Amino acid sequence: MRWLLLLSLACAACSDGAAANDDGAVDGAAIDAATFDAPTSGADLTVVNPGVPFVYVGGYAGVITRYRLNPQSGQLGPAATTAFTGSPSFLAVDDAHTHLYAVNEQTAGQVASFAIDQASGALTHLNDVSSGGNGPAHVSVDHSGKWVMAANYGDGTIGVWPVQPDGSLGAPSDTRAAGANAHQIVASLSNLVVFVPCLGAGYVAQFTFDASSGKLTPNPVPHVTTPAGAGPRHLAFHPNGTIAYLIAETNSTISAYHLDGAGQLTSMQTVSTLPPVFTGTNTAAEIWVHPSGKFLYGSNRGDDSIAIFTLDAAGMMTAKAFPKSGGQNPRDFTLDPTGQWLLVANQGSGSLDVFRIDATTGLLTPSGSVTVSMPSFVGVVTLPGS
Repeated sequence: MRWLLLLSLACAACSDGAAANDDGAVDGAAIDAATFDAPTSGADLTVVNPGVPFVYVGGYAGVITRYRLNPQSGQLGPAATTAFTGSPSFLAVDDAHTHLYAVNEQTAGQVASFAIDQASGALTHLNDVSSGGNGPAHVSVDHSGKWVMAANYGDGTIGVWPVQPDGSLGAPSDTRAAGANAHQIVASLSNLVVFVPCLGAGYVAQFTFDASSGKLTPNPVPHVTTPAGAGPRHLAFHPNGTIAYLIAETNSTISAYHLDGAGQLTSMQTVSTLPPVFTGTNTAAEIWVHPSGKFLYGSNRGDDSIAIFTLDAAGMMTAKAFPKSGGQNPRDFTLDPTGQWLLVANQGSGSLDVFRIDATTGLLTPSGSVTVSMPSFVGVVTLPGS
């Protein structure tokens, strides 16, 4: 499950003397209602019924920050924060939009669970469980909503935890060694297969997934090897469920794979994420497929751009443009569920930048920016709101 997470550009903050909520948040005046939703990194985007879109931002400042997105202007409402002991560097929300899960990226890694207030978006902490390894880099929720999964970059392990009736996490149903520098764990749209791009191992691990037991079984072909030095990082799925796109961190490429009924990836095409004139140092980071299935986006850290590709009927990529991300080191970005807005977490410059997406061309128009300390994740979720 993947994040679908977007101003009063003059934000209120606790230091400004505004009133704080129970979770330590500060809420400003309400913004116009919009859509705000959640899948895991780069994967499925589902258009949901109109509601209030809330944006959640994780990072290295010891808080989870949230905003309301104005769906007409793309502006972000005043910031509110939830205290977090550690570094909530990646977040995920279940398909029901009732609970949020965050990795705590530290040596003895953890996964934290929160209940989401449906009116305000405020978070209430439920519990923490060990991530089963060190340096967790990614968390996701399967499409049944019954299981939370995390990948530990530090030691290449992965884990699966049952979601309890109150949304908290129980004892792990499965833990495994996936491969060096496991960077993501994500279920296919069918929920029958789980993929783990392992940057250090140079492959994408493939598992079949039993949603009744939470167990992973290595696929008969246990992994798909990527070119030497590619550094596989994140996968995103085409809305048709039969194509997966893999962004590689080290060599700044995106590869398209056919996904068959057995959960096997077969290479189709590889393209560069960089403009032809770029000559510096770059690492690629995040990847998203537009909910229309017509466009693909990837982020470049170094060129500090968002690579835009058009997709033909067969899912093949053609480079279109490489607009700047609005800041430095765009570690993460997301699309809102309607496909109107793209939000970028520029970790290096400490900014969250919003762009309007042209529905015909896929091109981006800057629409606003707010300051956020060391952001590494951004996601949009639609709630009933108030």
